[in-house]
Amino acid sequence: MSSRLSASVTVKLRGGPFDGKSAVAYGAFVGGLIDVNHRKYRVTKVETIPGWTELVAWATYEEAPKPKPRLNDHPARP
Repeated sequence: MSSRLSASVTVKLRGGPFDGKSAVAYGAFVGGLIDVNHRKYRVTKVETIPGWTELVAWATYEEAPKPKPRLNDHPARP
């Protein structure tokens, strides 16, 4: 596993709408969130490929938390 940042990392996506696809992320690191077409993926692993200068990473889909309903500060007037 590599902890250094890289200019570009090929990330294999797991889960969500892009399951099985790949994306390129700049400076991806383990535990970091990447944004893929407004969807969030958490980087779980980053490795070097022997003989290559490029890094490859894996990331899992994280659903965005649903916003809590807001209660009005003032009740509606009749």
